[in-house]
Amino acid sequence: MMMKKTLVAAAVASCFTSMTAQAVNVSQDATGQALLYPYYNVNEGNLTFVSVTNTTTVSKAVKVRFREGVGSEDVFDFTLYLSPRDVWVGVISQVGGAVRLAVPEDTSCTVPVTSVLTAASFSSARIDTAYDPDSSGTQTADEVLARLSEGHIEIIEMAELPYTAGGTDIATAITHNQAASPVAPVDCQVPTTFTGTTGLGAILDAGIVTASAVAQDFQPPSGGLYGSAAIFNAATGIYFPYNATALEQFAANPIWWPQNSQPFSAVEGAAAGVDSAGNAISNYYTADDGSTVPTAGGTLNFDLPDLSTPTTAEVTANSSAYTVYSRVAATSAPAINAGSFGGSVPAANEDKASAVTAALTGRNIQGDFITSLTFNTDWVITFPTRYTKVHDVLAAEAPFTITEDPASGQACHDVTFDYWNREERKNSTDAGVGVSPGLPAPAFSLCYEVNVLAMNGTGEFSAATSSKAVKADAPLEFEDGWASMDLSAYSITPTVLTAGDPSGDVIGLPVLGFTAVADTVSGVERGGVFGSRVTVDEQ
Repeated sequence: MMMKKTLVAAAVASCFTSMTAQAVNVSQDATGQALLYPYYNVNEGNLTFVSVTNTTTVSKAVKVRFREGVGSEDVFDFTLYLSPRDVWVGVISQVGGAVRLAVPEDTSCTVPVTSVLTAASFSSARIDTAYDPDSSGTQTADEVLARLSEGHIEIIEMAELPYTAGGTDIATAITHNQAASPVAPVDCQVPTTFTGTTGLGAILDAGIVTASAVAQDFQPPSGGLYGSAAIFNAATGIYFPYNATALEQFAANPIWWPQNSQPFSAVEGAAAGVDSAGNAISNYYTADDGSTVPTAGGTLNFDLPDLSTPTTAEVTANSSAYTVYSRVAATSAPAINAGSFGGSVPAANEDKASAVTAALTGRNIQGDFITSLTFNTDWVITFPTRYTKVHDVLAAEAPFTITEDPASGQACHDVTFDYWNREERKNSTDAGVGVSPGLPAPAFSLCYEVNVLAMNGTGEFSAATSSKAVKADAPLEFEDGWASMDLSAYSITPTVLTAGDPSGDVIGLPVLGFTAVADTVSGVERGGVFGSRVTVDEQ
């Protein structure tokens, strides 16, 4: 199949986006069912503000998850309940050697409740004890803190929550009482009680579910969420705002899990070990292979949903959508479910995570850099689905080709990187520029889930965003100019979507990000986000 190469400007968010002909796709109006935020950073006094808005007239249950940037382990997550037209705002910061979430002046209901969330710290429980980035033989508290202090965020709508007769539902309880002073939800304890009900499993079917005297109608996610974030430093004056990338058609039925640490073992209203359609619940397990899950039970309820979680139809034989892996208990080997894009037994890359990956894939990143005078530039390049592809105990899965090293957290993928100054002059090394320690030039490697490329950078922290754990310095021949990064050595190959539709490779890697530029004058920085561009192949 002949592919059409297209240059796509980044959205207002300055995030890298692309779209291919998959069921899951990047929203063109920035609202959707799943929101992907490419970067948070709380180093050196930085704060990261994050918000999500429900633009619809129906309440929503959404999963909010923070993933550290080295290996994308879940370090903090909770369930957020948004009433119609509601907005939730949080602020991440580093306080007393810990990363914390604050919720200033926001009363939207959460599980756990807001007071519990704000008293907790980001957790290192999922970070492998072998992690030792400086190869000293000891994992230090500073190394772990640095890893927790920058990463990315995913927010996934789990279900739409209509009002039901009688007013004994979650939707009524989470709606703000406009007559109260101050205005606040009716009762945030109701969703907490609901999720804590003994024996309540995942809810994967539309309809009314009753638990602890609460009767709630769970309906499929409908989208209409948008998100924003900003990295801000009051002392230096930097401000890097961006909009989240939104995915549409992520889920066709409810994908609600209780917000608790019990092993995932049941679906509400279904027989043990299966969903209501008779599919094994192992099909819904998290993308992590379980080696870093701190329990013998494997995947925990709060691990789900993630970007690999399918809907009921997607794990049914001969479905028309991507399926997800189950695993052979004795060997942990992936077992591919039948059906996908009309085929009988799909190829190994035809799972939900691959559908999301394909929707976000770009083959070429282009952007400016300014490092003359008092300016500094960081490129933020995030692979939001890398964690679904490089943790496998056997082999990496397309389009990624390298599994993660637990000691460094790295899964380095080589790309080529060419650049020019403002007067057409090209770098003298056509093959690329060496930026990764221990790798011979001219190789250029992106090694983490989040990668911060410090143009002409030196020192412990990058000069623009203060990245540390995922920073890579890029020594360039020019102070100012533009650069082009080629990701086309990687690809994923789906089969046919429907009868008559041709197959073809989706070229590149799944990318989000932005270019951050800071101007330091007399010790005070001023910064902003510049748009970047991604070349994509449209099928």
